Amino acid sequence: MEKKKNLSRIIASIIFAIALVIITIASCHQSKPIEGSDNGDTVAAKEFAPMMENGKLTIDLRSITSIRFPKYKVAKATPFIPDSVSLAADEETVASGNYTATLLLDTIPSKEFYQSIDLAAQHDTCWIINQFAYTYECKEKTGGMYKIVFSKGGQQIFVTHLNKDLIKNKR
Repeated sequence: MEKKKNLSRIIASIIFAIALVIITIASCHQSKPIEGSDNGDTVAAKEFAPMMENGKLTIDLRSITSIRFPKYKVAKATPFIPDSVSLAADEETVASGNYTATLLLDTIPSKEFYQSIDLAAQHDTCWIINQFAYTYECKEKTGGMYKIVFSKGGQQIFVTHLNKDLIKNKR
């Protein structure tokens, strides 16, 4: 009786070992290498990239603020890299969506322009208006955030955009 139990244990151990070897071989055979595989993005990169035209950043202030701005052009755009992120400056680009940009207005805005902002600020809480400074801070539907700053009578507009992953939740 004792020999039958030992023989049963040995046979069970051998079957278990064979099954384990087969499972290991099958799982290794089914795995795909991480490096060199091109499975594509799960979400298209264009969903995160800012609007680019001919390789240049385009910023549509009207779609952001719902205010029609005088004609302007992007004078300078640089990637925004906060101190808390460990990226080399040459690894980050404006196309990633985290950027600061300086826009130059072609003309000094009229009084009607500033009046339209004052009117919009009455129902849009994103606007913060001091005596001569205008600030617009808003979150996008995607979780990103725009900050637009300019002064009354000036021709420069400063725009900062951060993607959702760089915004700290304020609770």
